Amino acid sequence: MTKKKTQEEKEELKKTAAVSKERLNRITKTRKHHLRTNHRVIKYGAKSFIRNTWLSVAAIAIMVVTLVVLSATLIAADAMRTAIRQVEHQIDISIYFKQGATQDQIDEIVKKIKALDSVAEVKVLSPEEANRRTNEKIISEFNITDQDLIRTMREAPNKISWTLNVKMESLDNTGELEDFVNRDDAIQNLLDETKKPSFASSHRATIDNIAKIMNEIQIVGLAAAGVFAIIAILVVFNTIRMAIFNRKEEIYMMKLVGASRWFIVGPFVVEASIYGIIAAIVSCAAIYISVYFLRPYFEGMLDSTYANMTQYWYLVGAALLIVGILIGVISSLLATRKYLKQR
Repeated sequence: MTKKKTQEEKEELKKTAAVSKERLNRITKTRKHHLRTNHRVIKYGAKSFIRNTWLSVAAIAIMVVTLVVLSATLIAADAMRTAIRQVEHQIDISIYFKQGATQDQIDEIVKKIKALDSVAEVKVLSPEEANRRTNEKIISEFNITDQDLIRTMREAPNKISWTLNVKMESLDNTGELEDFVNRDDAIQNLLDETKKPSFASSHRATIDNIAKIMNEIQIVGLAAAGVFAIIAILVVFNTIRMAIFNRKEEIYMMKLVGASRWFIVGPFVVEASIYGIIAAIVSCAAIYISVYFLRPYFEGMLDSTYANMTQYWYLVGAALLIVGILIGVISSLLATRKYLKQR
């Protein structure tokens, strides 16, 4: 009779446990439960952030350095690209013609050159205009005030011929113009044999040097940002490990009562994410202030960059937030995974 009663009690306990488990599963699957859990995870994460103030400051500082170095590298690269565009816009290809070329001949050549896809603009410098500019330059440089001499200079026979100044879409693509000049009979018959077309050969080296420097800056900057990112991950990793160590008894109790993995890991992920958010805000402010005050010293190189940063501020902020939070999340997941695996 006693054995039968004991068996019935066991069966009853099993039924009760099954009902309780089923009820618990239903509760944990409800939206209200998830919201409550997430609220507690965020709350515990914020408390842990405040509790570990000095460790948090150290983690945030290194993350700020990482984000600033990365942003500075991208800004420098954009500024160098702007510098290259400015140099290209200031450089043109000069084509010199013989004495005696007529206006109609020059107009026909200009029409053909403008039709080339690689040509952005063609400016015609007539003999009269070139002579006037030359005289004005001589008068200005030598400070000539004698009116008779000035009048004689202006009335002297003009020995300057027609010149075309051609601006290219890109100085990387001068081959089309060069081929056209070398193959067109009308141009060949009028070219000044003593002055060859420039084809930007002397300026190409300057632009190539700027591009080389830009590539080197990008490589060095990205490498430095990568090193600081690794340091930031290690700092945040150790910060989270310290927080885990301080709460090891609490974590042990939560595991005993059946707390979910997210409920245990979540607060540390939230804490590390707060590091990234604060670091992104601080670095964003530092970058904008720095670019604003450095603009006058770089002769327009940063104007385009600053304009884009101002126009698309939300993208800049979002990018910094994503990188900052990503560093924090990766660090916290590595720390909690290693700890929970050991336990």
